[in-house]
Amino acid sequence: MKVCILTAGKGSRMGAYSTIINKSLLPVGDKPIITHLIEFFPNDVEFVIALGHMGQQVKDYLLLAHPNKKFYFVNIDNFDGMGSGPGHSLLSCINYLQEPFFYTPCDCILHGELPQVNNQNWIGVDQRPEAESIKFCNVAVKERKVFDIRDKETCNHEYMAFTSPLFVYDYQNFWNSLKNSSLIGGEHQISNGIKGLMKSGLIAIETKWTNLGEFSKYQEIINNENPYDFSKPDELIYFVGSKVIKFFSDVEVVKKRITKSRLKPNVFPEITGIRNNFYSYDFFPGEVFYSSGNPSVFLQLLSWLDENLWTVVPKSNISLLCKEFYYDKTLYRYNLFLKNFPEYSQPQKINDQTIDTLDVLLHKIPWDIITNGKAYFIHGDLNFGNILFDKKRGKFVLIDWRQDFAGETRFGDIYYDLAKLWAGIQINFELIRRGMFELKSDRDNVFFTIPKWKYQSDYANIFDNFLADKKFNKNKVHLLGGLTFINMAPLHKSPFNYLLMAYGNLIINNELKQNIFNN
Repeated sequence: MKVCILTAGKGSRMGAYSTIINKSLLPVGDKPIITHLIEFFPNDVEFVIALGHMGQQVKDYLLLAHPNKKFYFVNIDNFDGMGSGPGHSLLSCINYLQEPFFYTPCDCILHGELPQVNNQNWIGVDQRPEAESIKFCNVAVKERKVFDIRDKETCNHEYMAFTSPLFVYDYQNFWNSLKNSSLIGGEHQISNGIKGLMKSGLIAIETKWTNLGEFSKYQEIINNENPYDFSKPDELIYFVGSKVIKFFSDVEVVKKRITKSRLKPNVFPEITGIRNNFYSYDFFPGEVFYSSGNPSVFLQLLSWLDENLWTVVPKSNISLLCKEFYYDKTLYRYNLFLKNFPEYSQPQKINDQTIDTLDVLLHKIPWDIITNGKAYFIHGDLNFGNILFDKKRGKFVLIDWRQDFAGETRFGDIYYDLAKLWAGIQINFELIRRGMFELKSDRDNVFFTIPKWKYQSDYANIFDNFLADKKFNKNKVHLLGGLTFINMAPLHKSPFNYLLMAYGNLIINNELKQNIFNN
């Protein structure tokens, strides 16, 4: 048995994602949509995959994630112009589908079990609101038999929407009818092929499914998973079987991350698979440090990082790199924030404390001290969410490392790792993900609250002692932590972006007031 999945379309209704990734690769519940579809069907089926828009991504992912599945890939010549559409894409796969087969689009998830209907054409349907019917191919059903079809038309409750899947038993009738290339809205739809199946008998079966064909519907599903979504369109993560697969829209990021991981194989997971925008590694049986740590383990962690991660790399250009990474990037990110959120007004008070505005503070920062870094091998995004700990084996592993520091893969400023760790003590990002924070404003006064969490004060004291013992400048770490929040702000959505901006502003203000900066 074969299943044909069409992934060729541009997915123009998916907003910013459509220019970065094929919509079949959007994650839902830690797996991309196409993996959900593959796992719905029996293990022994073969898959015919129609490729078009960002088709190489789809091919690379499937070969990496499902190496034991049999795939037939078909490149669609026209997936965007006049005459394109699911009918054209499906017809392009005809040579691989000279037998009964299933067809499904790639923008839905099927639930439950596959209906066991043998030797008969059948179509998966669902009752949709009349206002939505114009978006679907709709069929009229009587005693389970389909007797009429209206494609992309407004239909009453007597019609049901074709959702997924379609089982084509009389495939010759289907292909002969699908070759009628009459267009609907400039596209070749599959409704002509369905009409051919109606001649030999087509039954309708209500199926349970999740519609992901539009950005709003996809975003609704993501919001249900987590009240606050930290995902980035250009960087995604999947968990498939025993594999962790990372996607980056920029292939150079993948190359640099792999290069960096091989410089410290004892702290990063071993990369086991590489295909252009993707790399994979075996799942590590641990938990993020927010949930697996305690004060004793935190002491172990700092010792482990000191011995295994942070090695001195004497370089003369670290100050130049720090200027680019701290000063130049901060100004760029701050201006990006103002551009992305033009309604933002700099507060005069934060949590009832009078502060200098960020414009003033950025001029007061002693950039000569901030940019006088110490060259070490670093992680680059060392927050507790990127530190895994296996309690049974007492083993740490670091994930989601930053690929470079101002373009340099081999080293960076250790103060950046220290600032990231400190920032992760101030804000528990796992709690933020659950929406556990508040922010409001009253004229020029911004108020925010973030939850205290278990071991927070213990970690803070242990970390301060570590910095003192290793003779690191605690105030510099705190100041860089505040700058970290400022740099993060334009990358997040409201209202967390404003909280980051306010908290960063408050930290920088308070650290500069102390006027204690010894290198």
